[in-house]
Amino acid sequence: MNIKIIGLGGIGSMLSELICRYLNYSDYSGLITLVDGKEYKVKNSERQFFTQFGNKAGSKGRELRSRFKNLTIDPFTEYVTDKNISEVIQNGDIVFVCVDNHETRKRISDYAGTLMDVIIISGGNDWTDGNVQIYSRKGGVKIRPSLTDYHPEIEDPDDRSPEAMSCEELAKSEPQLFFANVSAALLMAWVFYAIFTTGNVPKESEIYFDIAQLSINAVERPVPQI
Repeated sequence: MNIKIIGLGGIGSMLSELICRYLNYSDYSGLITLVDGKEYKVKNSERQFFTQFGNKAGSKGRELRSRFKNLTIDPFTEYVTDKNISEVIQNGDIVFVCVDNHETRKRISDYAGTLMDVIIISGGNDWTDGNVQIYSRKGGVKIRPSLTDYHPEIEDPDDRSPEAMSCEELAKSEPQLFFANVSAALLMAWVFYAIFTTGNVPKESEIYFDIAQLSINAVERPVPQI
């Protein structure tokens, strides 16, 4: 079981810390790959964890390797595209999706549908609320809904993935709240802990949270029958 963390921004920079700290003191022996084509900048400091500027995957990889010596951590310093997705995601992986656009979520979800065994844990948030989705395939069978099954905004995205954006577009970003990023990362870590310690995927395929309402709601959804 190898782990892929795609997106090292507000959610991914926090999640990578949680996952690596936990696994460093376990018997985990797989590979952890950090995936991002963007760079850390000063403006990221208010809600992203990093100790050096430069490519997010490379910078975070160097930082985590220096602190968690029992782990094998590799950076993949590109965005996930149709051309490289087979390099990033392989059969048997646990994939954390921490991106901020639906086009990349759809790309990952669709590709996962071609694999025999894979677990996708995807998190996202707006200002105070957000959600975590769990998509799983086992033996070529979908056992938890894909990221697109109950989300038409992911199935038919109206945004663009970062590799298709100009520098000006990439420089613009929707404001996000640090505490919402932390909430999404923590719930993704909860899901991982359940899977790692039991070997089973939770029956709930989606978790909604709203920190303004102090609420968390886990929802069980059937796999759509084609």
